[in-house]
Amino acid sequence: MIVSLNDSFTLKQDMCLNCGSFGKLGGSDNSNDDDDNNNDAQLLSCSQCGQCYHTYCAGISKVCNVMLEKGWRCLDCTVCEGCGKATDESRLLLCDDCDISYHTYCLTPPLDQVPLGNWKCKWCLKCLKM
Repeated sequence: MIVSLNDSFTLKQDMCLNCGSFGKLGGSDNSNDDDDNNNDAQLLSCSQCGQCYHTYCAGISKVCNVMLEKGWRCLDCTVCEGCGKATDESRLLLCDDCDISYHTYCLTPPLDQVPLGNWKCKWCLKCLKM
């Protein structure tokens, strides 16, 4: 996006790094702020680098409380929440709900291998049996 250095409005806007736009896409302004479908128009800011992404540009279907409380990291800034390192990507698990990451060996208890299918962190995991 090219703007004038005198355009203070545009220069102060958070812009999606993926698509290069800010605000909602689609042009319709007949949405209700309380509507769950409005979540895809939100811009998320990476807690590490500060870059912004639309939730749909980042592939996030729903912003959850864990993302809001603990922060969200873009894929470029993903690190293990246990050890703080981005190394050994083949053993780095990404939570299917909140995108928080852990190495299999940094979990408590540690996992011997990457689980097949979906994985959720301890904050997103909900017990289905009592």
